[in-house]
Amino acid sequence: MNNSILCVGELLIDFICSDVNSSLSAGSNFVKKAGGAPANVTAAIAKLGGKALFAGKVGKDAFGVFLKDTLDQAGVDTSMLIMDDNSNTTLAFVSLKSNGERDFIFNRGADGLLKYEELEEKKIKASKIIHFGSATALLGGESKETYLKIMEVAEKQNIFIAFDPNYRVDLWKGRTEEFIETSKFCMKYADLVKVSDEEIKIISGEDDLNKGLEVLHKLGAKIVAVTLGKEGTLISNSKDYTTVSSIKIKYYRFYRCRRCFCWSIFI
Repeated sequence: MNNSILCVGELLIDFICSDVNSSLSAGSNFVKKAGGAPANVTAAIAKLGGKALFAGKVGKDAFGVFLKDTLDQAGVDTSMLIMDDNSNTTLAFVSLKSNGERDFIFNRGADGLLKYEELEEKKIKASKIIHFGSATALLGGESKETYLKIMEVAEKQNIFIAFDPNYRVDLWKGRTEEFIETSKFCMKYADLVKVSDEEIKIISGEDDLNKGLEVLHKLGAKIVAVTLGKEGTLISNSKDYTTVSSIKIKYYRFYRCRRCFCWSIFI
């Protein structure tokens, strides 16, 4: 039996400003980190002993080599990580002030150029679970077409589909309605939808959580998991629901909590 978990989307460089309480314009020291929501999930799955595959594109440059090496060292199958001679690896620059205000600059490159024809369809069809948790794939271009194509293939193959719309306000400025409509379209494919309490309000148009759940289930989502911060996670199958308590942890400056939620469910 094939127990592989395929994650589709971006693999990029996060340049994190290490200067305390600094904006990007004022900051001068940055730490290079491997980033990208789907890539983070695959790395965590592999480190826990799961069989994880990643599908995406980076530039055939120093950053792309670094990112591939990082996933390889984590034990991720990178046979569907495409390295493009003609585009640069996607970069993100982030800083955080003490008041919680965040500075963000996104320099999109190769991750938006992934073509379905570049991937191994046999491996896609052989996956047990395919996780769609990209923050950038639905922004448009060839990667959006590829993302949705893989969803269609997965549905036809009865592969378990997990969808996290992964809303980033910095990326969707002035395009919120487009985000909502595209997310609703993806719901019809999803066996599991993971949203935050903010995202369910945005997508459903409902402030009431129960009404929001009704909207997502009517759109086609079979199971919905809503993360509620320290209040835990609400999980609904349209007929019943339960709340799982959160575990108290030490707070860190940069978050990857939603990634932890995804890979812990899959494993």
